[in-house]
Amino acid sequence: MLLAAIIASTLVLLAEVPVVSAKAISHMPGALRRRHHHLENFGKSAGRILRREPQSNSLLSVAPPTNTTNQTISAACIDSLSKVTSVDNDAGLAACYNILQFDSQQGAFEADLRLYQMFDPSGDFQGVAVNDIMLSVTYPASTMFQSLTKRKKRDVGERQSTATEVQQYTLFGTFQKNLDISKLNDTQLMSLMLPDVKLNAVNATQAPITANVTAADGAWFVVGQFTGEFKAAQVSPTIATAAIAAAAPFVLPGVTLGIFPTGLIVTCAWTLLFFLAYGFGTLGRIKYRDAYRKRKAAQAGRTGKRI
Repeated sequence: MLLAAIIASTLVLLAEVPVVSAKAISHMPGALRRRHHHLENFGKSAGRILRREPQSNSLLSVAPPTNTTNQTISAACIDSLSKVTSVDNDAGLAACYNILQFDSQQGAFEADLRLYQMFDPSGDFQGVAVNDIMLSVTYPASTMFQSLTKRKKRDVGERQSTATEVQQYTLFGTFQKNLDISKLNDTQLMSLMLPDVKLNAVNATQAPITANVTAADGAWFVVGQFTGEFKAAQVSPTIATAAIAAAAPFVLPGVTLGIFPTGLIVTCAWTLLFFLAYGFGTLGRIKYRDAYRKRKAAQAGRTGKRI
């Protein structure tokens, strides 16, 4: 009896352990629950990316940069942005964009994008808090990307210098598999890796407002890959379009139709109608012949059976 009671007590304790753990998670403070939820979603997103690109994780790390790397990037960005005297967007924001890692064999890269509050907002963005501004990133047609994580979002009230970092993103991109990027030079590659950054928000009347972060509104490729090679006149969407055409695979002439075969479709349609008409006519004549033979046999008194 004593042994049975001990076993029963042990089973009860083991059954209560999952319940206690579940209650501990469900009663976590809001901040911890959100952190747990974000980490779980981040792990799932990274897992999907790595499953989709199974060979890219051997050379590219999707983890956020270490403090030393982060400080190096921040120092390089602030040093480059110190030369910026004005920005074209009314939000007063400047961007710092860098390629941290690039695998030319796999056509994959990891980018770091940071936004800095350089000047006071004006125009449509006057009175709009930086935390209410949403970022839209668009790459050229041949480049697919995934935002892995937004690592920082700081209030402007913490500004202690002329360039205050307010947002920070890690981006992971890949080129289309059919592109031969070995044919491209560094300027063309930078054009394919350079995104179009747009700021979206709503004003006091809840009307949507937008602004573009142009090439003059920031520092580009100041650390990491292609350091010091960026030139706004050479890295542009026009160069990206030409790079896509240059890296496109060679197509042997004469093996594909160069134009839409309108004439072939019309000819096939008329040919199909001809065979249908000829076939139905032939079938009608065969039936008429059989009926004629039966009628002539009946007139001659023949039934078609042997006596």
